[in-house]
Amino acid sequence: MKSWIGRRVIKTGVAVFITAFVCHLINLPPTFAVITAIVTTEPTAADSLKKGMIRLPAAALGATFAIAADFVLGQNAITYAIVAMLTIIACSKLKLDTGTLVATLTAVAMIPGTTDHAIFDFSIRISGTSIGIIVSTFVNFVILPPKFGPILVKKVDALYKQTSKQFATILESHFLDDAHDRTQYYRQLHEELTKAYQLTQFQHDEWQYRRSCEFERRSFGYLQKKLDYLHLTLFHLGKICHLRLNQTLSKKDQELLRDTIRSFCTIYEDHYHQITTAHFTNIQKIKQMRSEQTKQDSFISQICHELISLNEVTSELALVTTDERRFSMQETSYPTYIFQKQALYD
Repeated sequence: MKSWIGRRVIKTGVAVFITAFVCHLINLPPTFAVITAIVTTEPTAADSLKKGMIRLPAAALGATFAIAADFVLGQNAITYAIVAMLTIIACSKLKLDTGTLVATLTAVAMIPGTTDHAIFDFSIRISGTSIGIIVSTFVNFVILPPKFGPILVKKVDALYKQTSKQFATILESHFLDDAHDRTQYYRQLHEELTKAYQLTQFQHDEWQYRRSCEFERRSFGYLQKKLDYLHLTLFHLGKICHLRLNQTLSKKDQELLRDTIRSFCTIYEDHYHQITTAHFTNIQKIKQMRSEQTKQDSFISQICHELISLNEVTSELALVTTDERRFSMQETSYPTYIFQKQALYD
């Protein structure tokens, strides 16, 4: 059931229930409040509080435009268009961008139900919208606080595995002299990396309003380091994507490059990023291969340079992971989702 019903789905359902219940208690139409509660449930409590302060005045602005346009033009198609346009423009000019959606929905939904009592209509609609915003913010803050740690661990591991897969694909495309755009693999990985960084920002925002222990913050610092090393890895991978195959490669050279890439891939796919002796042996051979090149702009010279630089990044990643893993085994309060229970050396 967890794969179908997550925390945000549950919180949205609870927010809608409470909002509708409150509206029925005080005899307010629940439609506006429920719609608002649905669209204002955010990933973090910090976002709910920040955006809630913007959405309230934005909704009031939209309601004002709806009543004014209905009074002047009546209820017709042009009224809906003008109200929507004015609300979007006003929110943009007043820097209320995060409240634009709620304000526009409130404004256009008000038009069919308006009467001759403009002030009464305004107060009813704003009351419902305000209840939806306040309830969704409260529910998001109190009920089922988000846990980004386990999500980020899975995301980071998946990114390293994707990098491993694309690394091998890019190398083979060079050997086959494939004219296919290799940079698409790099772009996809970079987009996913950006999403992972966003998760870390969500957690830091959440810590502004919630307590956190030293070990939790340290574990997130470690995950951020892994993302930083991945960013450096993608930098070198992007440069390899743009290399031009300007020489003929022998089968021996191709096999050495394949073996080296495979050893990198094995390290990235390992949750603990352990480096084997065979990998260091391959790197020594790569250094020897580069020294034998007479032209610095040859394909072999350039790819060897990138692989050697990449090895430095990977070695640092392995060292940081080993140190953090040792620390996690010594501290019982360290988050258990960072490292699986396994012997330090496999």
